[in-house]
Amino acid sequence: MTSTGTHVGAVDQLAWLRFGADPAGLVLGRSVERALVPVRMFREEPVRVALIGGWWLASLVAFRALAVGAWVAVSTTAPERWQPLVRATHGGTDRLAVIVGDRPIKATASWSSPVLLIDDFGPYAPAARGNLAPWQTRLTVLPWLTPPGAAVAGSATLLIAQRLAPEEAALLRLDGRTAGLVQAMHDDMIALVGGGANRYVWVSPTAAETHFFGAPHRSR
Repeated sequence: MTSTGTHVGAVDQLAWLRFGADPAGLVLGRSVERALVPVRMFREEPVRVALIGGWWLASLVAFRALAVGAWVAVSTTAPERWQPLVRATHGGTDRLAVIVGDRPIKATASWSSPVLLIDDFGPYAPAARGNLAPWQTRLTVLPWLTPPGAAVAGSATLLIAQRLAPEEAALLRLDGRTAGLVQAMHDDMIALVGGGANRYVWVSPTAAETHFFGAPHRSR
């Protein structure tokens, strides 16, 4: 076993640390220059993230959040979708909970132990669900975009999107250049929209991530 502070894990779990970052900066991939692209997923103020894609990308984000010390709770109507993530954590960890249905979750968050709350309720997710505390982030998974989902995306602090269909790009009311780019991305790319700048990132999954979640694709 390998121990650092209060975190204990098997030696093969050290592969997770390849994307390690400060809890305030989660690395989601690499730029065209191959530089790491950190995202302020966890902040002193609550953060709301909309993810247009599916369980593959959502599982990857959750896996990397666990790797930097976050506590992750998934609320879902389809727990079987999250079994690869459970298996990736060697059958589970006390920092991962998969909860069936919409139940209140109490989780204390801090700079050193942020909280990622994932809502996986399909494309018709509510625009707002529950209050958030500092260092808590709510990520809403939208497997495809509908008008209600577009409202969620429009109110989010950060939008993470895989390749969009023309009708999805139209719902987001993106400018012409951005709309064209998000429809032309490869399977291993994501768009990060928010904070006044759009970024296009190659997620560069590790061998362990590919083993558990498969090759990059947009799942529904």
